[in-house]
Amino acid sequence: MNIGAIFIKTITLFKFQKRRNAHFKYESLEEILSTTEHSFFLALKESLANDYEIFAKVRISDVLTPDEIFNLRNCNAALYRTLPRHFDYILCEKHTLSIVAVIKLEDKNHIQREVRAHDRFVEKACRAAGFKLLRFSTRSGYCVQAVREIVINSLNSSS
Repeated sequence: MNIGAIFIKTITLFKFQKRRNAHFKYESLEEILSTTEHSFFLALKESLANDYEIFAKVRISDVLTPDEIFNLRNCNAALYRTLPRHFDYILCEKHTLSIVAVIKLEDKNHIQREVRAHDRFVEKACRAAGFKLLRFSTRSGYCVQAVREIVINSLNSSS
């Protein structure tokens, strides 16, 4: 290794070490859910809380893990794809907390290319894990009974 390469490597390591020891400032979010997400969450809770547990913004990597047939490289790539992503809501069996369905709230942003790619990823992940995926469009308000009927009918359907 020549002296130039050693110098560059040393500078790179120094910069990385300096960045790693940097002090970051964090700000708390005022709310974990947007107004629309919160409105839908309240409708879900009111319509289904007696029968199911409902969780909002659950990281996909907290409920899905790559199949053991992946080799290490593929496994890391699969995990990397899930890390920054979350399910909007998950519906769980009340006593065991096993996942019954994933609920996706869709707004007009679902036209964008990145959002469509994320949606395809969520669809494939749910299909692979055997999770039923339910989709709801965003609205200014939700009819509690209608939300309940859609969820129950979807859960009872075979597809």
